[in-house]
Amino acid sequence: MLSYLRSMFPKASFFKALAWGFAVTLLITFLLQRIGFIKIDFDEYLENVLILGSWWILTSLVFYYSRKISLHKKNLLKILYLALFFTGILLLDQWMSIPDNPVSIFLLILFWMGIARFVAPAFFKKYQKVIFIVYGLIWMVFSILRWHETYLREHHEMAIFMLLIPIPFFLLLWVFEQWKRMRDLENQKNQAELAMLKNQINPHFLFNTLNNLYGLCVEKSDAAPEVVLKLSDMMRYTIYEGRKKEVSVSQEVAYVENFLELHKIRHRQLPKIDFSVSVSEDKLISPLLFIVPVENAFKHGVEKLAEEAFVSITLDSNQEKLRLEVENNFDLSSQSTAPGIGLENLKRRLELTYPGSHTLQITQKNGIYTLVLEILWSR
Repeated sequence: MLSYLRSMFPKASFFKALAWGFAVTLLITFLLQRIGFIKIDFDEYLENVLILGSWWILTSLVFYYSRKISLHKKNLLKILYLALFFTGILLLDQWMSIPDNPVSIFLLILFWMGIARFVAPAFFKKYQKVIFIVYGLIWMVFSILRWHETYLREHHEMAIFMLLIPIPFFLLLWVFEQWKRMRDLENQKNQAELAMLKNQINPHFLFNTLNNLYGLCVEKSDAAPEVVLKLSDMMRYTIYEGRKKEVSVSQEVAYVENFLELHKIRHRQLPKIDFSVSVSEDKLISPLLFIVPVENAFKHGVEKLAEEAFVSITLDSNQEKLRLEVENNFDLSSQSTAPGIGLENLKRRLELTYPGSHTLQITQKNGIYTLVLEILWSR
């Protein structure tokens, strides 16, 4: 239950962004008021909460998504559009000079719906009809009260407070939905990881390696013990480390290195294999992520090419993100349009483990297959 609760709520980086956003919003508001650019009526505390709260959320979103601009550039553009829309609301309200202007209230409701759609798109899409109906009724009631100015003056705070009343209920509903979602994701993740473990190590690779090992033993080659050791390490890693939630990047690298060394021994005509590694930050990562694209490079490239086969692998892990690029040539005549099970499993695992914090790009051009995986480290 505790693991569900921890997974339900945003990570520490989101709360840091909220803190920075709150500090920046207060500082800018204070400075603008001191120089006389804006005037704040402290008696209208509900309006102040709505306006300052809006700027606080927008500023916090900028801090939160600024790290992810390389992965999701559109997010900052969406925040900019929301900021421009909110600025337009304030300018329109000032230009019309009508207290408690229903037009401004209507636009403010749309603005907060835009925020909700940006922050929780799945939740908003599921309950958008309910949200539109609830706030549509609130706006109509508010508009009716607005035209009875005597009543509005006497119950001004209640009229504004109506905009805030549904928020706690929607938040509780969101928490419930998150709990259900995390429970379902946990089940899906377990199934995906089980499928992944069943596919590792590839039986075709294992049998070919054992055949090569048999040949080395018959020849009484000094390489036989090394093959046994590397194959044993791979199987041990798959069975034991593969069950863990996270392993270090260096462990994953060692696993891939053993895989490549065994392939060098297997192939009579040695393909060109280049493995470049730069790990300045040995972070923790979900196990057996790297082996899927590397194995595919051999299965669909090296195995089907008679000569001039190559596999180029570049891995870089720094403080901000991890980047893995796997490139190989392949036989155009044997090209398949259907994605493999291993690659589909990889995509699903990335969606479950690193939602919103990864990209996976695949290109095929002139007989060259390139896969680029980027994972943004959480803070």
